Amino acid sequence: MAKRYNRRSTRPIEDLPSLFVEGEQASGHVFEVIPGESDNAAGVTDEFVVEERFARAVPKIRFISFGSGSSGNCSYVGTPAGGLLVDGGVDNNFVTAELGRNGIDMRTIKGILLTHDHADHVRYSYALLRRNPHMRLYCTPRTIEGVLRRHNISRRISEYHSPIYKEHEYTFGDMTVVPFDTSHDGTDNVGFSFTLGATTFVIATDMGVITERADYYMRRANALMIEANYDDMMLEKGKYPEYLKARIRSPRGHMCNSDTARYLTDTYRVSLTHIFLCHLSDDNNTPETAVATVLNALRTISVLPAPSSAQIPPGSVYLSALPRFRSSDLYILG
Repeated sequence: MAKRYNRRSTRPIEDLPSLFVEGEQASGHVFEVIPGESDNAAGVTDEFVVEERFARAVPKIRFISFGSGSSGNCSYVGTPAGGLLVDGGVDNNFVTAELGRNGIDMRTIKGILLTHDHADHVRYSYALLRRNPHMRLYCTPRTIEGVLRRHNISRRISEYHSPIYKEHEYTFGDMTVVPFDTSHDGTDNVGFSFTLGATTFVIATDMGVITERADYYMRRANALMIEANYDDMMLEKGKYPEYLKARIRSPRGHMCNSDTARYLTDTYRVSLTHIFLCHLSDDNNTPETAVATVLNALRTISVLPAPSSAQIPPGSVYLSALPRFRSSDLYILG
């Protein structure tokens, strides 16, 4: 049983020093302070009982993107208790180095979650698994079949496979993860919802349209990674052949900036604090164009850009386009 310390005070509660603020500033964590009951038998009133548990850190979700776009996709979602990679389309040596640069040990990575079987999401998956045999490959049975059928990849990758299923809940460390249906021309495509305490982070990439189930999870997100692949005018006037333009625009293709902006405007709520635009086309989009399109739409409902990812006043949201060829910052969500 934890030790209990009774502290009698005649000072008003608003004048007492704040353990919450001091703890958060000191370590970047939030500390839990447990109020005690009054000792009526001893005639003690207005006392504060602080348990040793006050020093227990409440973890938050950490997020890094190592690359986002048709050249390669991979990101990290985790806590100090462990984490996961979402997709394996970025060079394994680069991913390992970037994790280390951010103070994250590869041995804490439990596995790779695959959104679908396209090359830009799976290209380096086997190399990551082979060099880190403690990790598993988490995807639906149909997705692993698609990986083996579509790509010249070692069939030994199936030895690392642990099946997951849409709308089933999985626990990794202190996070809960739910895969959900998305609309794309891969094999059995999914997005992922990560929940830790009161914080939900949703990854929804490679979508032609937003499915009913994707919408269900995206509306519950406090932080959202959502596709904004192309600008309509740039694609129309661009060099792509017509069949490729048609594929990109199809319900099983990709989301354009204006559709993403419209969805975010229609579903905005104060609890949404972070928006990460992902999978931007190198030929038919720019980060400036994507961010401006979404920001202009949000301004029509009086939502302003937040000064930084750590400073988000009410009525504002942190908005960023994830880099295509390099890592993002390390974001703390929640």
